[in-house]
This record gives sequence, structure tokens and C-alpha cells, in this order.
Amino acid sequence: MEKRVFVAVLLSFGFLFFWAAALPRLFPSLVKEKPKAPVTARATTPRQTIPATSSEASASPAAAANIPAVSVATVPPESAESAREIVVDTPLYVARLSNRGAQLVSFALKNYGEKGGAAVELVRVRPAGNSDYPFSVEANDQAAARQLNEALYTSTDVQSGARRTIEFRYVGANGLGLTKTFVFNGEYQFDFAVEMLGRTIPFRVMMGPGIKTLRADEEESRFVITGNGLWQQQGSLKVFTREKTPELQVSEGKPDYVGVEDNYFLAVFKAVKASSGVIRSNTDTKKAKQVYAGLSSEGPIVSGQAYFGPKEATLLERYGLEKALQFGVFSFFARILLWALIKIYGVVGNYGWAIIVLTVIIKLLLYPLQHKSIVSMKKMQKLQPKVNALRDKYKKAKSDAEQRQKLNTEMMKLYQVEGVSPMGGCLPLLMQLPILWAFYGLLSHAIELRGAPFVGWIHDLSAKDPTFLLPILMTITTFIQQKMMPATGDAAQRRMFMFMPLVLGFIFKDFPSGLVLYWLVQNILTIAQQAIMNKYWDHDGTDRGGKHPLALGETQGAR
Repeated sequence: MEKRVFVAVLLSFGFLFFWAAALPRLFPSLVKEKPKAPVTARATTPRQTIPATSSEASASPAAAANIPAVSVATVPPESAESAREIVVDTPLYVARLSNRGAQLVSFALKNYGEKGGAAVELVRVRPAGNSDYPFSVEANDQAAARQLNEALYTSTDVQSGARRTIEFRYVGANGLGLTKTFVFNGEYQFDFAVEMLGRTIPFRVMMGPGIKTLRADEEESRFVITGNGLWQQQGSLKVFTREKTPELQVSEGKPDYVGVEDNYFLAVFKAVKASSGVIRSNTDTKKAKQVYAGLSSEGPIVSGQAYFGPKEATLLERYGLEKALQFGVFSFFARILLWALIKIYGVVGNYGWAIIVLTVIIKLLLYPLQHKSIVSMKKMQKLQPKVNALRDKYKKAKSDAEQRQKLNTEMMKLYQVEGVSPMGGCLPLLMQLPILWAFYGLLSHAIELRGAPFVGWIHDLSAKDPTFLLPILMTITTFIQQKMMPATGDAAQRRMFMFMPLVLGFIFKDFPSGLVLYWLVQNILTIAQQAIMNKYWDHDGTDRGGKHPLALGETQGAR
């Protein structure tokens, strides 16, 4: 039975490591809300294919050629003579729009910084000559798309109170043209409209690849989201990981929004006028796979709102994007923990100390279960000679199914008579795992904790400890805690358990330092609890005359 307990503990921590390292990337449907409405995949559709509008879908090829279009003669050519940028400077961000392609080439957040002090930039840096910045267009006619993305647009800029309207306009000599209108009001969300002029062809408005330019340490970290695709349709969210995104994924019907995300930031297009949405990856196998998102035209136009900003809960709720903030499988617990941390932070003024205070509160709440677990382990320790006697009686249980069945039956009868639960010692661990996972999701996605310092060398509770001091202390305290626990099982099993602290230390060395801090404080509190138990409880787990200051009504005297 002790072997099964040992295996259960190993599997629990193995699953924890697997979940943290691989699950968000390999199985995103398990850590994100599954869609209620199916999204139809068309992975075999070529990258350049644009979904037809409703009128085009019902027309024959011959009729499609007769779609009404504005006469070329009625739309005179119009373009700028030179390239220029328009800067939108607000208290929250600085946006830069280039008249080359009328695209967003920079969106720097003033209130969020990178290591080194630079503002967080939500537009990925492109190689020179690239023309696929946010609000670029794609079309079946690649030459037409290239013309619209590389042209120099004229611009008008009108300020009216807090509202700033910027319009770009271009018409080529072949009658192909666009207007792109952006309306800023100082908030992270702004309005946009892209309308085809002259020749009307199906097109889509795109953003990507990914979001942000990652630092070297972010590229190497297995805990950093490097640019997932987001798709919400009829209120149901679906997430496309960068590695698993197909060449082309087209929605059936207009989505609520499409976009890209990382751990803490989000860029989306919310659809007002659009026929469908699209999520796709780049098809250049020489480069790392990146996710693009976009909206397809409804007739000659795509319009809606764009949000470029932090994944802050109150902001996302204001703009109807709250489902984009996900904390993983135990999101419910994570939201409660975040609420508690923010409240405690308001008192102590430091998120590290807030984690410590919250850990103490959690320890007090779980104390009754942990107390019963330790008592159960002490009773198991006392019962060990009888367990060993049964195993000696049925030495052939491993190879003889009948003897194995008899051994299990007598074991369960013994546990029942003695009032011992063989799995009781695992209960606190199993109870803590959801909290541990919730803390991981919280520290990996709550922007409130991004860059939050603790003391000394801990400058970011959402990043790993650069000195590994916290994981080392956690390993040492885990070893001490294990030595103080009642010994069960044979000597070989106890020696195997001695490796557990080292395994945990290796797993936790790259975890967010705030998570390691939580586990370290839990260890210290458990050591204190065990010391009290050892002082006030007899070997069989019963209270010595009710003198224990934290007694929970255990029966007096030995069994």
C-alpha cells in the first residue's frame, strides 16, 4: 500500500511538472474554455485564399465577374510623395502610424516596461522592407495586396476634443485603392475602418505575426506564451497555440473578435462589419512558426474596434474581452487568489509579503486536513509491524493472484479495525495541488504581478530566481520536513523518498519565484506544525491529555 502512496505522490508531482511545462502548448483546449459553437477548420485551403462574401458565394464564376464596381474614371489616382509617420501620444501609449501601407508600426505602452526600462512594444519588429504590420491587407490577388501595402497614402489628421481621427487614402493608376480610418480617444481600444475604393475585390485586414518581440530569456523559457491566436465566436473562446495553428482556419460567420496574445498582453480586432475571421500561421518553414489573425471583408469594408493593451481584468471586462484572461485549469481558484493578493497588497505594499500572508491564511484554512493527515501517518507508523507481518504471511502475493487478493482483503480489514486511512497522508498534498497550479497560472498571467519585486535579489515574482536561492531553501526545508514526518514503509522505500526533495528542487528551479516562495513558506509552516505535533502527540497520533494548543478534538489515549 505504501508503494501505491509513493507512486501517487510521484505521479502528482510528475503531472504538475508536465502541466506547467507542456500542457499549455500541447493541449490548449484543457487550459482554455472550449467553444460552444464549432469553428470549421480548412487546413488544406491555400494561405492566399480569401473567403468569398455572401454575394460572391451565391454567384457563378461568370456572374462573379459582373459584380458592380466603381468606375476607374470616377476615382482619380491619389498618393503621397514621401513616407512619413503620424504619432498618437496619449497618457497610456504612443502609437505610430506609417503612411506606407497605412499600417500601425509601433504601439508602446507607457505604464509597462521591459528589463532595462524600455516601454513594452506590442508591435513585433520586422526586417527592413516588410509590409505586414497590423492593418495590412491580404487578397487572392497577391499583386494587388502588395500594391496596397507598399503604397504611400495621403493622410488627414483631425483633433476634436479627446477624439482624434486619422484617415489614410490611396488610389493607384489602375483604379485600385483603399481608405483606412482610425479614431483614437486616449484609451487602449480605438475604432478602425478599412474600405476598398475603385475596383472591389475580397480582402482581409490582418495583424501579426505574434505579439511583441521576445527577449532571449523569454524565447528560452517554457513558461512564456510566444504568441497564441485568440478567437471568440458567439461568446465562446478558442485558443490556437503557435505550434499547433494550421495554415488557415476560417470561421463560419462573423466572430466576436480575433487576435494574438502572450502572457500579459493582448491585441485583437473586434468585428463590426466583417464576413468572417481568420487565424493562420506563416508558411515559410525556414522561420519559426508565427500566428496571424484577421477579419475578412463584408463587401468593400472591414470595420470594428482594435484593442492593444494589457490583460488587466478590469480593462478586459470593460471592453468585453474578459474571457481572454485565462489562468489555466483552476482559473476559479486563481481569480480568488488574485483578489486576495490585491487586497493584502493594499495593506502591506509588497506582493512578496502579500504572498507570505496569503500562504499563512491558506495554511490555517487547510490546518484541520493537514492535522488529520499527520495523525493518520503516525497511526500508520504504529501499525507498520502488523502490515509487515501480513506481507511476510503472503510472500507470494506478487506472483500469485489469489494470495494477492487475500493480502489486500486482510490489509483493508486491518486498516478498518485500526481506524486508519492508508491514503490519509496524501490528502493535504492533493488539496494543495489545485492551489499550487492556481498560483502558477496567477503568477504567469496576472499583469499585476509582472515585474513585482520582493526583497534583495528578487526583482520579479513572475520570473525565476536568478540565484536559485529560493529553490535551494525550498529543497532543504522539504528534506527537513520529510525527516520529521512519521516513517512508514520499508527502508528501501524511505531511501527512495529521500530523493523527492531533489526532484522537487530541480522542477521548481525555473518556476516563478513567487510560486517557489509560496512553497517555501508552506514548508516552514509545516515544519513548525510537525514540531508541535511531535511535542504534544503520542507516537500513535493521539493527544497527550489535551495539552496541545491547537488540538482539534482527537480522541484521548492510545487505541
